[in-house]
Amino acid sequence: MKMRIKDMMTKNPITVDSETLVLDAQKVMKENNIRRLPIVNKGKLVGIVTKHDLLEAAPSPATSLSVYELNYLLSKMKVKDIMKKNPVTVTPNTPFEEALRIGQEKKIGAFPVVEDGKLVGITTESDIIRFLTRALGIKEEGSRITIEGLDGKLGDLERIVAIANQHRTIILSMMSLPRPQKKDWMIVLRLKTDDPDPIVKDFKKAGFNVTYASWFRCEEGRA
Repeated sequence: MKMRIKDMMTKNPITVDSETLVLDAQKVMKENNIRRLPIVNKGKLVGIVTKHDLLEAAPSPATSLSVYELNYLLSKMKVKDIMKKNPVTVTPNTPFEEALRIGQEKKIGAFPVVEDGKLVGITTESDIIRFLTRALGIKEEGSRITIEGLDGKLGDLERIVAIANQHRTIILSMMSLPRPQKKDWMIVLRLKTDDPDPIVKDFKKAGFNVTYASWFRCEEGRA
């Protein structure tokens, strides 16, 4: 399954323009229970502002001003004064892992989604993690089996899938993880079965090094 940003983004996000007052932007966020606002001028994305940005918004240090004067200045402040200009964006077809990589490298947790110059959505690291949780079957009850010492050949994966299919069990997810230090690969399977023993037995019979097998149950939405 090719997971793209379009599969997890919030479409047609709420936006404001750069002339919006900070206090009005705070109101928009509160009323819509959102933490980020893309800033769009005449159809063009020019920035993004977060709830944290708005909470931190204040006139530059001027302790000699009265509370009234400070509140007056804040009431006149606009989002263009605090927004992050020219934010990093992704497209609807950007692979989710690429977005995660960019987020980690640039230390950002949200991406406006732009297509043909138009803002079409917004996605966050939390959106991606929630999507992965569903895609990997983490909230499904079943069994987890770990196989180590693989050489990464396609034939191994095909044999693993074939053995699982022989037992008529659903593969909730299968992750292959390289281990550079050991110069091999590890496979982590999550299967829709509460009795992994027969499957583990056949894996071992086929020569696979099964190092972990356990049934898991989800409670309160957690695996």
